[in-house]
Amino acid sequence: MIRRSVPAEHGWIRDLAAEVYSDLGDYGSIIPAWLDHPGVLSYVDASDTGERRGFALLGFYEPEEVGPYVADLLALGVEERFRRQGVGRGLLAYAIRVAELAGRTSAVGEIRLTVADDNLVGQRLYRAHGFRVLAEDHGFYDGGQRAIRMARALPPRQAISA
Repeated sequence: MIRRSVPAEHGWIRDLAAEVYSDLGDYGSIIPAWLDHPGVLSYVDASDTGERRGFALLGFYEPEEVGPYVADLLALGVEERFRRQGVGRGLLAYAIRVAELAGRTSAVGEIRLTVADDNLVGQRLYRAHGFRVLAEDHGFYDGGQRAIRMARALPPRQAISA
């Protein structure tokens, strides 16, 4: 079951992100600021018994280039013992659905993410969910990996009927 996280889970999200992204940089320091940002939504995948398996952080912002707002999948992490069981796929699909719902009544035109060039599993997952490469060279992570920027268009905005 995927649900919004609660503040009591922010330490767990921070610690899991620090573990998952340890080769990319100090995400244990980065994640708390994202969790406290009003434009960031955080979600947790938990089992029926309440055991947390993974998380996703989804932010919304207006890009520097002219155009609509975008959703940005800031981070997605899965506990090691639950990897390769569909938890990451489920969290990604959920984040896309949240972005699509936001785009139905607002100016959110796409969902973006950044992935390390050596994360081939992640790149395959994102391509399978309709993401395309925007920039092969979107800078570098603190760990030295090249960052690849990807995006997925969202359905066009719909008029709200009364």
